[in-house]
Amino acid sequence: MRKVTELLVVLTGPTASGKTEAALALVDDLPIEVISADSRQVYRGMDVGTAKPTAAERARLPHHLIDIMDPHETYSAHRFVQDARRALDDIRRRGRLPLVVGGTGFYIKALVEAALLAEVPPDATLRRDLEALQDREGVAGLAARLERADPKRAASVDRANPRRLIRAIEVAEGGGSAEDSRPVPSSAIFAIDVPADVLATRIERRVRDMYAGGLLEETRALLDRGLPPESPALTGVGYGEAAAVLAGSLTLDEAQRRTVSRTRQYARRQRTWFRHQLSVHWRSSATIVESLAAQLRGMH
Repeated sequence: MRKVTELLVVLTGPTASGKTEAALALVDDLPIEVISADSRQVYRGMDVGTAKPTAAERARLPHHLIDIMDPHETYSAHRFVQDARRALDDIRRRGRLPLVVGGTGFYIKALVEAALLAEVPPDATLRRDLEALQDREGVAGLAARLERADPKRAASVDRANPRRLIRAIEVAEGGGSAEDSRPVPSSAIFAIDVPADVLATRIERRVRDMYAGGLLEETRALLDRGLPPESPALTGVGYGEAAAVLAGSLTLDEAQRRTVSRTRQYARRQRTWFRHQLSVHWRSSATIVESLAAQLRGMH
């Protein structure tokens, strides 16, 4: 059995760009296993709304870090890096090739740059203060406070995401360090570059498929399990609109249109974030599999 090198190969791209399809196109020729870098696919019972790979797809191509948490639990970039590293070591030890696949850029950045968030426990009092600050001044107020506490950390955090800003402030003001003793791995990050009109069509199709495939029923099941409607899991794109339909505040057509709009906005934010925060090789859908295969073959 030949040794698998330590190079970290990553496949990313905006939502609905075809990441799962690209990974599956490699499985017949290369002994790969996927490490999912998706902050929502970690949750059990959230399958339709997260476009989770199907059971058949996961039977063809093993996936790690999917269905490892309950929706009421909190998952973090720090936990992701710990879990991903264990999966990487396990896959390589068995002589197979790990491929990190997902669209949660902050998770990918934490992994490839070893930028672990420190082990600083959540501070309920500080969080209440920061939520009050957000109410008064919005995310700009949170970003300004983080800038004062830790300019370096502020430069790498998604400033449009208040939960990540609040957590980063907790770490910074709690004396946490973003340093990690493990060497930063060499990485090759590839992103699927989809024309805007093609991506818009793919998003619309995905949203239609989600609602036709049971998104309302899945959301109802989560609510029936006691998950509060205001929980992060149920305020995400798709689930928030589905919950509103169940509550009678949106029609199905309105929910679908709003989900399409929010998904497009999210995809634009992802593209911008990837371009500014990661060193990414953008490839067309037609060439992404070829690029990944060449990189992976060189590792084995």
